[in-house]
Amino acid sequence: MYTNKQLVAALLAFQVIVVAVAQSTAVASNSAFEVGNVTTRTDDYILENRRQFNATLQGYLDKMSVVTNGLELGLKVLNRQEVLLLKSIQETYEKIDPLELLGLPAKYCVQQYRNELPYDQIVKTNIESCISSARNYASSIISSANTYYNYLKNYYTTTFTPNLNACAKSNSNPSLNYTLCVTSVISTVNSYVHSNRENFESGLQSAYCSLENRLDVAASCTYTQLNSVLTSVGAATRLIHDCLSDYLESSNDNNNGTISAGCPNVVYVEVKDRAAQPRTINNPLLGLNTTANCVEIRFV
Repeated sequence: MYTNKQLVAALLAFQVIVVAVAQSTAVASNSAFEVGNVTTRTDDYILENRRQFNATLQGYLDKMSVVTNGLELGLKVLNRQEVLLLKSIQETYEKIDPLELLGLPAKYCVQQYRNELPYDQIVKTNIESCISSARNYASSIISSANTYYNYLKNYYTTTFTPNLNACAKSNSNPSLNYTLCVTSVISTVNSYVHSNRENFESGLQSAYCSLENRLDVAASCTYTQLNSVLTSVGAATRLIHDCLSDYLESSNDNNNGTISAGCPNVVYVEVKDRAAQPRTINNPLLGLNTTANCVEIRFV
């Protein structure tokens, strides 16, 4: 037997189900209606609710995709920064490598401070580690929302559909009891969906917070690499420039007959592969000014 509350709910559902029936059925009395049309309208009512149920599930998936896509878009920006940073390293090497061809002083300066420059492969590995670490959280940041999606999907399979089948099995179709059973099942479904949606939206807000946090961590990680690279590149180029400038100033001072701080008479001797074995070198004293009182030999 059904309670008065269930009967009222069923009568309200009848207003939706049979609205078209009242205009087209053969009427025997003020309360009679064609049985076949009621069956059709009840089935349509079920199909419409199934459609709404599936639409709700798809809506959940779309909202979760916005979060995961947002993570990918943020990481693409960091990938672009990586490309530009590696390009900056490459351009620096392209500037200093030709200096070695200018002669021993330039070669000495470049080799002396080349190690200050970062290795592009190491930088690439470090930055991609920052990015991949954030990408690994793609599933976990929506885990709470995804849980309620799975709850709703399972409810559809394990509760909603079996309960509708039970209505058809235990009640003749068409009948008042069948319609009451169907409307009761759908009313319960709607209550469950409402509660589930509230929990899903809460999980979705948590996902957006996690998204922002993960992007901040990844950006801070890549910024550390960016700052280190720019600092190293700046230091290396400055040291090479200062080294060459000191050599040129020493040469100018020597030509003017003055002595600058340190020994201005620098002789560069190339030692291939740093091999510690006897070698014949040119006399470093040849060509010195008669007033020179020192000679500095630098091995390159």
